[in-house]
Amino acid sequence: MTRPVDTTSEAAAAALRLGRRAMRCSAGCRGATVVLRFPDGERHSAATHPDLAALVALQEETGEGPDAEAARSGRPVSAADLVTDARWPDFRVAALERGLRACTAVPAAEGATTTVALYAFRPWRLPASVQEVVRVLAEETAEGLLREHARAGAEAEADQLRTAMASRAVIDQAGGIVMHMLDCDADHAFDVLRTLSQRTNRKLSAVAARIVRVRGRGSTRELRRLLGEVRGEG
Repeated sequence: MTRPVDTTSEAAAAALRLGRRAMRCSAGCRGATVVLRFPDGERHSAATHPDLAALVALQEETGEGPDAEAARSGRPVSAADLVTDARWPDFRVAALERGLRACTAVPAAEGATTTVALYAFRPWRLPASVQEVVRVLAEETAEGLLREHARAGAEAEADQLRTAMASRAVIDQAGGIVMHMLDCDADHAFDVLRTLSQRTNRKLSAVAARIVRVRGRGSTRELRRLLGEVRGEG
């Protein structure tokens, strides 16, 4: 089983790469699945074949199977021959129907819970030394994704801050125009801008930008009327 399923996110693509790397260092392995569970509840999975993706979905639904058990226990879980191993009835039937006879699930917990499950067509057990290699690969993948998530989050926060500062500057500038036009204080000027925003169903920053752009020309009467309403005079 080597035909990959489609992936649509960076994390899912990283999970698929991890599964392929794990396969390459596991003699006798013919397929792999990877499930990444992040602390914030975000979850991504990947499989090297659609049949294996169905097994991931089944285990998520039933909570039973080597992958699910390894994730819960934090320890590797092996089924050397599913013909005789009856621990997970639904998973066992689904795996055997797909020609799979053996499976080893290796968990790793390094900021995120990662489970790598490796499958074989014949009775098979993954050596402990290779399990350790797979665990290290899983931890490296999780660490890299967490670093990337942190970087992306910091960049998004910085962008939001820059946008907020720019909007605040425009609002302050528009407030100054309103204060000058209507001879009012800053609080009343902000009330006028807010009322305009509500009446026109536009963002406060958009209303402020328009006032700055036209420098209040043609808006004196409307601004005065709104200011009167805000003061309770209208």
